[in-house]
Amino acid sequence: MASTVRHVIMALLDELIFDFLGLESPSLLELIFAGSAVIGGGLFLFWFALVMIGGITADIFDGVFGTDIDAIGADASFKALTFQGIMAFLMFFGLGGLFVLKSDGGNAIAIVVGGMTGFASMVGTGKLFEFFIGLQADGTVNIANAINAKGTVYLGIGEENIGQVQVNVGGTMRTYPARSFDKTSIDTGVMIQVKEVVAGILIVERI
Repeated sequence: MASTVRHVIMALLDELIFDFLGLESPSLLELIFAGSAVIGGGLFLFWFALVMIGGITADIFDGVFGTDIDAIGADASFKALTFQGIMAFLMFFGLGGLFVLKSDGGNAIAIVVGGMTGFASMVGTGKLFEFFIGLQADGTVNIANAINAKGTVYLGIGEENIGQVQVNVGGTMRTYPARSFDKTSIDTGVMIQVKEVVAGILIVERI
């Protein structure tokens, strides 16, 4: 039974993958490179599909880890995105190694070249994400800019409880946690103005 399953799997791989990569009777090393390239490429397509669907990736991180992805800095985000680095390494390690083998290079050279291309792609991917996350961080509105901004109460503020307000900051309506300046309750829908910001919380008063 196990032998039959193995033959079926190898037949499918031979038809779907090895023919596409131009491999005939692949050696063990070619199988390793091909598997690495296929796994890395498959993970890349899966990740790309999630990104194209929109918002799923962030929702997964938020739901599993309980974190706000938008609030993570560039260094922390780079660490959280090592998945992309791993799939880049696998894909380019396999492709680089196969290229050398197809060019009649030796096994040792293929492993070295595969490792170098995989490592370079992993570093490049990390730097690319770090760059884009840095751009995103640069474009994030500083909460201190909300001082003197006007808006409305979105979630009622109690005498001792934190509520939420929506204020116009940088031409965009944003929602922030808020407390009452004079320790009185403010109902939903009431117009307010931001007096100050304390520990990431807006201190607001009625207008």
